Amino acid sequence: MTQEKIKIIIHNAVFLVLSLVSMMVFQMCYKYHFFIQEQNQIFVYSRQYIAEYFSQNSWLTGLAGDFLTQFFYYLYAGPAITAITILLIAITSYKCIDKIFDNRKTSLIITITIEIYLTLIVFDNLFNINCLLSILVGVLSYYIYTKLFPKGGLLSAAITIVIIYYIAGFAQLIFAALYTIKLLKDKRLKEFLVIPTIALIIPIFGHRIFQTTYAKNLSYPGLHSPTLPDSYAEFSYAVATEYYFKHFDKVEQLAMSQDTMTAQSGIYYNMIQAQKDLLPDKIKTQKIPELGTLIHIDDKSPYEAIFLMNDFYYLIGDMAMSERAAIMAQVFSPNNRNIKMVKRLCEINLVTGDTAIATKYIRILEKTLLYKDWALRHNPYALDPKVEKEIIEKRKFLNRSQNIRINDNCREILVELLDSNPTNTIALDYLLCTDLILGQLQTFKADYYKYCVQNNRQRMKPLYIEALQK
Repeated sequence: MTQEKIKIIIHNAVFLVLSLVSMMVFQMCYKYHFFIQEQNQIFVYSRQYIAEYFSQNSWLTGLAGDFLTQFFYYLYAGPAITAITILLIAITSYKCIDKIFDNRKTSLIITITIEIYLTLIVFDNLFNINCLLSILVGVLSYYIYTKLFPKGGLLSAAITIVIIYYIAGFAQLIFAALYTIKLLKDKRLKEFLVIPTIALIIPIFGHRIFQTTYAKNLSYPGLHSPTLPDSYAEFSYAVATEYYFKHFDKVEQLAMSQDTMTAQSGIYYNMIQAQKDLLPDKIKTQKIPELGTLIHIDDKSPYEAIFLMNDFYYLIGDMAMSERAAIMAQVFSPNNRNIKMVKRLCEINLVTGDTAIATKYIRILEKTLLYKDWALRHNPYALDPKVEKEIIEKRKFLNRSQNIRINDNCREILVELLDSNPTNTIALDYLLCTDLILGQLQTFKADYYKYCVQNNRQRMKPLYIEALQK
């Protein structure tokens, strides 16, 4: 084995070690970001759905990226797939750079810098794997091109750029950059401006074909900025994801791990207490109780707040408001797709008895890889016994008011729910606890008398007893 081959093996081993370190960091510090990425899309195995990818530039990386993202559902899949992609980019980049500079040391330093950069862009909260796949296509295309056309050629390079633009978006800029650097290295100064010009002009035609802005066409599917890990976002994603998976003990541990709960973790924590019939007992011990009853959502609300209120409304029994929040979350998700919200919309329509609409969502989920079993259990014509029991129980607490609501005033919602079914203990506790948090003692006493005393369902909770004695 020659000394050069030994160098190449050692350098590739360095790239492998860096990728393994990246994977460990992703898994230990950023795993919930990958779960959120999986929830923020839906991959349907149907001809019509897949055909949609061919109507946009970067169809190959978009299709491959969304296909891979569905596997982020599994615990280690997201970090592993991302780290492997970074490793492939590093190895291919090393070969491309070495072809240009013909210097192993220079190639090693540049490639390590690239690998660190790629690791840092993963920490962008808007990151998706499509970005890395486009980078991979860009460097891989240049490597293959140099094998097919060792001497280059403006015509062949221009055709290659057009093809890359269609299948991988901004990957054509990477190809053009590598090709141009090679021209400068070879002192072919008369040619070096041609390829960058072509690369910048092509998105102008893409703007007309794909009906998007020039800037979006130039950078599609999106090149993210390097950033440091966002621990606050990771914590928020952790709380929301563990609640989604119904790991309620984990949600409680996360919320209690803070000296003062965040608004989001406090609301989720109290939602769990409400289901245990402990809400009045627990908020008595909290410095700043967060219930969610004072939150209003609209098109300017944070993304996380919309998801949160969807869960909150579903818990208390208002399917109309839960559906509104679910649709908003779906609209504001990347590419207007969100598997979590499709499942929730199905659940909502099962509870309300809108079988036809629920079936529409079931048919979508049946064509997914990971949610076929869920769809089978929630088929309205063959409900799983456990699911049917949950739906029937939820249906008891539906808001049956005929009022046309023009806002999301939670007090009005809770009152309507209790007028529809006074046995809705969760709604009752949220109403009474909100009265006390706002310091509205007389309102609390009036609500307690109306929904507890008159219905002979008194809630003998220490918090309520103390308030009634004042």
